[in-house]
Amino acid sequence: MQLSTHQQAPNFIVKDVYGNIIRLEELRGKKVYPAFERNAGCPVCNLRVHTLLKNADSFSRNNIVVLLVYESTEQKMNEYLEGKKYPFHFIADPDNKLYKTYYVGQSVGKLLKSLFNGLWSKAMEGKKLFNKAISQDGHAATIPSEFMIDEQGKLSTVHYGNFIGDHLPVNILLK
Repeated sequence: MQLSTHQQAPNFIVKDVYGNIIRLEELRGKKVYPAFERNAGCPVCNLRVHTLLKNADSFSRNNIVVLLVYESTEQKMNEYLEGKKYPFHFIADPDNKLYKTYYVGQSVGKLLKSLFNGLWSKAMEGKKLFNKAISQDGHAATIPSEFMIDEQGKLSTVHYGNFIGDHLPVNILLK
């Protein structure tokens, strides 16, 4: 089963890697963008995060809270973040609890489809953006997914990726 637009977003309480407790119900009145990536060592996900960071001011101006969820451990996430503070919430979910809540899963077929949709070029570009090599953890076939939750707590955008690197354009997220 997958989630769909206009339904109430599944509620959650999580802690980000900075120690902040995030309660979805307390974010009412703001838009919330939970993006489920693969793992901290994924170069395609690294490329995506850099794209989002370039637009951090626009997310803030549009009252959008950005939650980046990874299958990595908190230790691996902190290795990736290198002790730097960023304007987004980075959430370690190595047990896939939040992934399961939002029906984000793995697909070998979509993983293979990635090979024909620019995976290598995105991976090479994202790999250059790492300050140091980071080993991957998590599931190799996890397919990133993105959601936008409106001010009333309903899903206004639901995007289950069709392949690794299938992300919504930032301008769509900022609408």
